[in-house]
Amino acid sequence: MKQYKAILFDLFGTVALWRPERMPRFTWEGKTSPSTMGVLQEELEEHAPDLLFGDFFNAFTAANEELAECRARDMREIPSVQRFELALTKAGLMDSDATNELAKELSNKHLEKLIGAVEVPSEHTEFLERVYKVYPVALVSNFDHGPTARHIIERDGARPFFHHVAVSVDHGWRKPHAKIFTDTLDLLGVAPQEALFVGDSIEDDILGAKSVGMDIAWVNARGAGLPAGIPDPDYAIRAIPELGAVLFE
Repeated sequence: MKQYKAILFDLFGTVALWRPERMPRFTWEGKTSPSTMGVLQEELEEHAPDLLFGDFFNAFTAANEELAECRARDMREIPSVQRFELALTKAGLMDSDATNELAKELSNKHLEKLIGAVEVPSEHTEFLERVYKVYPVALVSNFDHGPTARHIIERDGARPFFHHVAVSVDHGWRKPHAKIFTDTLDLLGVAPQEALFVGDSIEDDILGAKSVGMDIAWVNARGAGLPAGIPDPDYAIRAIPELGAVLFE
C-alpha cells in the first residue's frame, strides 16, 4: 500500500458535517427550508425598515448567482460581507458606510447561525489526532469567512491536529485552483505525489487534487456515482475514520 508523507483535509462535508435540523426554518412563497433568511429579515426590519424584504430576497438570490459565476470563472474567493453588500445595493440601497455596516451585521448573523449547524463529530476529532501523531496534516477549505471556519475546528477540539490551516478567503485562491494546494504542500515540505487529499467535492477536491498530482480519498457519504469524465478517486470512503485502513495498516 502506498506510503504518504502528508495528509490534507477539506473542511465542510469532510471533517465538519452539516446538521440542517439545527438551522432556523424559513418559509417563503409556501416553501419551508432550513435557512438564515428569517434571522436576516428581522435584522432588516430593525435596521432598514424602508427596504421591502421581498426586494432583498430577490436581490440576494441574484447576488448569489452572480458571485457563483465569478467564483467558478476566476477561482477567487469573495468575502461573505461583499455578498451582502452586493445584495443590499441590488435591492436599492446606496453604496454607503451605513449600507456597509448593515452588510457586516447581516453577514455576522448569517455566519452565527451556520456555526450552530455545523460540527466536527467526536469520532472525526479522535481520528485526526491519530493522523496528526504520524503525518504532517493540513486543512484546505473553500469558505468566505476565515474566523468562522477556524472557530468551528477550535470549538470542536480539532484545531490542535492541523499543522496548517488554509481557508480560501484568506489565501485568495479557491479550490480547484492549483495554488491553494501547492502553497499548502510547500508549507508542509512535501511534493504533491507524496500527499493524500481527503474531500467530498467532485470538482473542488477530486479534480483539484488530481490536477496537481495528489492522490484523492473521496468522501462519498451517500454512495453517489461519479459523472462521466471525472477521474476515479484513489479511495472512496463514507467518513474519514475509514481511512484508518489506508493510513495505519
